[in-house]
Amino acid sequence: MTPATLTNTKRSLGFLTGLCAFILGANLVWVSYNSILLPTLVENVVTESRGLVVGLVGFFGSLLALLVSILWGIISDHTTSRWGKRTPAILIGALLALPFIVLPSLILSPELKGIIPLALSVIIVGYLGMQFFSNVGNGAWWPLLVDLVPENQRGLTSGIGGFLTLLGAAGGFLLVTRLNQEGQTGMALWLIGGVFVLSGVINAVAIKGKDMPADPSEHISVWEAMREIFKVRTLVVVFFWLVLAAFLANMGINSLQFFARYFFEVYFPAINPDAGLRYMGGISLVLTMLAAIGSGILSDRMGRRALILWAMFACALTTLLMGLTSNFTLFLIFVALRSIATGPILAIVPALASDLSPKDEAGRYMSYNNISTGLSGAFSSLIFGVLLVNLTKTTFMYLFIISAILFLIGGIVFSIKVPQRELDASLTPKLEEGGDAA
Repeated sequence: MTPATLTNTKRSLGFLTGLCAFILGANLVWVSYNSILLPTLVENVVTESRGLVVGLVGFFGSLLALLVSILWGIISDHTTSRWGKRTPAILIGALLALPFIVLPSLILSPELKGIIPLALSVIIVGYLGMQFFSNVGNGAWWPLLVDLVPENQRGLTSGIGGFLTLLGAAGGFLLVTRLNQEGQTGMALWLIGGVFVLSGVINAVAIKGKDMPADPSEHISVWEAMREIFKVRTLVVVFFWLVLAAFLANMGINSLQFFARYFFEVYFPAINPDAGLRYMGGISLVLTMLAAIGSGILSDRMGRRALILWAMFACALTTLLMGLTSNFTLFLIFVALRSIATGPILAIVPALASDLSPKDEAGRYMSYNNISTGLSGAFSSLIFGVLLVNLTKTTFMYLFIISAILFLIGGIVFSIKVPQRELDASLTPKLEEGGDAA
């Protein structure tokens, strides 16, 4: 069966869910580490400028994640293994991430966490190793949307992926915060690592026999792949404007990611920070899941652009309101409203990116799409980490105002530089090749 035949074959709901399983485990790891475990681990070791320390570790880790994701997207385009193009990297990434995920559990004893240079070194090595190997798998996973999913099911698939992304995040906010609050941080590390391994195995089983290897003549070395990172054979300009707009929006989404625990300590001191994370995370994730699935399915029928555009502007308004209230109940209401608006960004942008990606450069292009999340996470952690050197209500208010501006600029860029006529022009050649672009 040829790749063209594969991508024109209607997929079952079970297959699409199995294909998306990897992203559940990956996001359980990323959300748990970034929002809960990394701040907790650093707080146990460092008392002064902990916001800056978390921001710097998050910046370099996210930057590494982005480069690795792009590199392995390209390498997987040329992988000739009998297991397929993408499967080897997905399995290797899931399996080798485990020892790095659990590494910081070694410094949780009172004796070791008091040795600050050693404890910080273990935290940093564990975090960087987790980012490296989880993004080996991540870089190979995203091209599967182009390889194995027909165009008229990519919105549905992105919706399922968005649901599982948020289900993984929900596990972090609801279960890992509970373990963390009870002093079971080591158990939390083993839990998320084990789920990640399982998700990689499920994904590999689901795509077995459908993930085709590249032709042996296309094999390249890692060094050649590094030289190819920013070279494209087919330039789709509108794709890169989409990535820029999504990058700005994701900076707004990620702004509080590394600092949410500290935010609750400062803004709402009467509430336990882990409990605050559960309230915010539970509301946010349930509503974002529903919005992601609904908007993903809707975008297959009515188009992607309008849904993305209104979502960016709605996120700008609700983010601003989140920063201007000191009432916890009202804050959660604004969180709920922004969560509904966030769903289309998380679900539909990857679908539109896959629509625009040339089939023979799917790994490269979908890895470039990861810039919108990976690089946004890196810059968010650095910029807002510097802003939050002093953890005060004023600095957190600035965080929300800047985030709202980022959403607004992202919406303006998307409105001007990703017009419908450009999307139609880029998608028409695909339609002529026999696909049904969404």
